[in-house]
Amino acid sequence: MGKKGEIVSFRPDIKVLDATIRDGGLVNNFYFTDEFVRDLYKTNIKAGVDYMEFGYRASKELFDVDKFGKWKFCDEEDIRNIVGENDSDMKISVMADVGRTDFKKDIIDRKDSVVDMYRIATYLNTIPSAIEMIEYCHNKGYETTVNIMAISNANTADLDTALDILGRSCVDGIYIVDTHIITNNLLSQIQ
Repeated sequence: MGKKGEIVSFRPDIKVLDATIRDGGLVNNFYFTDEFVRDLYKTNIKAGVDYMEFGYRASKELFDVDKFGKWKFCDEEDIRNIVGENDSDMKISVMADVGRTDFKKDIIDRKDSVVDMYRIATYLNTIPSAIEMIEYCHNKGYETTVNIMAISNANTADLDTALDILGRSCVDGIYIVDTHIITNNLLSQIQ
């Protein structure tokens, strides 16, 4: 891959995604006020953030709606109450976990949604299901990315195979994620 720029140069190929609501929701069960989410949305627009991730599109059959805030489920109406038609350059993202969302029921056509991108979260052993979700969202008109989680538990050959399979799919981007590694690195820095 050729050099694309200097460290201080403008790189239009690098995109910034704010996951404050989705990541933060893991701590407070996704109970954020509309005022907080709206203020974050406006701040992200002013800051030039490329994507704002609102939360998860989780199954209401699997997760009790009385135990989680609305950003665990990211209903279209709730997002629209914050962004309207999102008349900005910032795109709206939602995460959907393999096996934890009713994607064929809950993900509507892009033309009828304010959401621009779905980030599919998967483990190596659920890559075939992730591909199904990616293709479904892609065919509905969305940008798609995939998060391969818990890679510290995988061997290199399995990861190589997964990356090869995903690389041949219609996915727009691939993330490799491992909270275990991050947590251990942070703990070692504290000690």
